Amino acid sequence: MKRDFKKQRRFIPCMELWGGFTLIEVMVALGVFSIAMLIVTGGFVRALKTERQASSFTYVNDNLSTIIEQITREIRTAKDICTGNTSCSSQNTISFVDAYGNDVTYCLQNAAIVRNSGLGCGSGQTITSSKVSISYLSFIISGNRDNDHRPPRVTILISGGPKDQSASSYKVNLQTTVSSRIIGT
Repeated sequence: MKRDFKKQRRFIPCMELWGGFTLIEVMVALGVFSIAMLIVTGGFVRALKTERQASSFTYVNDNLSTIIEQITREIRTAKDICTGNTSCSSQNTISFVDAYGNDVTYCLQNAAIVRNSGLGCGSGQTITSSKVSISYLSFIISGNRDNDHRPPRVTILISGGPKDQSASSYKVNLQTTVSSRIIGT
């Protein structure tokens, strides 16, 4: 069976001369796209802000944990904690004689914790990061009287937050208790 291609007609659909979108269709599509982009962008900005706040919070927590560890290490081998020549002037100051016989003072000064190799907080070294603001420091001392046959025990309370204004509403509160290994002094 032979086919005669000349006699067979091919159907070719008519191409419209005026194809495309109307102005209203374009405006609706742009409106929907704009709303979707606003939602996605807003979510992305919120995620960046949350990540920045979490990073600041972690940084403050790490810095305060390091400071508490440093103070507790020195108190553990200290003697004359807030007694005699090393009396403490306020609840946010602690003075003692360290294991090497040196006077040491820790205190809160200008939203930072200061360590002074000597009595008082006059010319000490700031041990907190410049990115951290300390709002509260307290030392609660018990058992530091002579002949009470108890080791001195110090509870340290610290509260601080980032100096960054975008994350300043977050505060880290840490507390620990340490006892001196030296009894009766």
